[in-house]
Amino acid sequence: MFLNELLLKDFRNYLEINFSPDQGINIITGPNAQGKTNLLEAIFISGMGFSFRLKDKDVVRWGSEQSILKSSYQLDGFTVDVHIQVKFDGFKKILINGTENDRKNLPGHYGIILFRPEDLHIIKGPPSQRRDFIDYDIGSINPVYRKLIQQYKRIILHRNNLLRRGGYRQDEFKIWNEEFYRYGAEVLYRRIKLLKNYFPLVRDIYAVIAGKNEILDMKYLSSAKISGSTSIDQIINDFIIEGKSREKEEIYKKQTLFGPHRDDITFLLNNKDIRNFGSQGQVRSVVLALKAAQMELFKRQSGQNPIMLLDDVLMELDENRQNYLIKLISGNNQAFITTTEIPKTISRHVDRIYFINRGTIEERGHTSLRNVPNLREE
Repeated sequence: MFLNELLLKDFRNYLEINFSPDQGINIITGPNAQGKTNLLEAIFISGMGFSFRLKDKDVVRWGSEQSILKSSYQLDGFTVDVHIQVKFDGFKKILINGTENDRKNLPGHYGIILFRPEDLHIIKGPPSQRRDFIDYDIGSINPVYRKLIQQYKRIILHRNNLLRRGGYRQDEFKIWNEEFYRYGAEVLYRRIKLLKNYFPLVRDIYAVIAGKNEILDMKYLSSAKISGSTSIDQIINDFIIEGKSREKEEIYKKQTLFGPHRDDITFLLNNKDIRNFGSQGQVRSVVLALKAAQMELFKRQSGQNPIMLLDDVLMELDENRQNYLIKLISGNNQAFITTTEIPKTISRHVDRIYFINRGTIEERGHTSLRNVPNLREE
């Protein structure tokens, strides 16, 4: 899959630009706070239908009524044209090949992978970061899983509101309990199935990055006591048993105390928890392996080469990890890499260079590699 063209109008700090990237590695450079991340955000929205920042309506340029994003993707030999309109009040309209459509059908769900400095906190951050990585990064490839997550979160919200409010009717609570057991078990079942395909890829890739003397293992920590069966019926039964045993405690504490929204993953390096015993370099290698495995998983499940968006992460990695990442995405992958300086180690892999300044974009090409200054301090 490739992005052929992107037109932006009144998007963040861009008044209007027309961007036609290379199908290989595109470096987006320039001083800080000039629009590099905004460009990646625009690519992400054009493919996924939502922003990786807080609110979609924030993309509308200050003083404008709406933002317009027009993009053209190459997918399985045919062209997919996308037109997205985002108004200042948050209203959003999506057209795919001229027909109004839902964001679940956008081409980005075949694989747009975002890698940001915040991802380096997946390992040592709170459990919510690891759950979000599963649900919104890895899980984005599976439309059924995406929909289940949305429904499950709605159910948890209603159930917690009932528990906090108190004084509810028993038949009302029973209805939300049944929904909670059903969707909670379904999310858990699909999440475990997804991770069974994903974890071995992470383990193998980490061995390539760090060497075979370091053995990485990952374990899913369920907040519900499950029998270990992968049968959906058994998991539902386990959920019901857990729910009945914890109902009084939940009523007392006024919150849902178990379920996929409270689960976690632990990462073990030579049988030691990396959060407590891992070096900074080891943690970064694990995160790099997570992203590389995500790329491989998307390739296998969709049959497409995913588009890679790397937002200012190169300088967070040492030279060896930079080389591994660039070699990984070189070849058939289209990539967009933002950076204030271009490491010499990756220069031979770059296909096109763009310079962004004050919401304008200018192609610089290979010949400018020697002339692009170190902009980190500007």
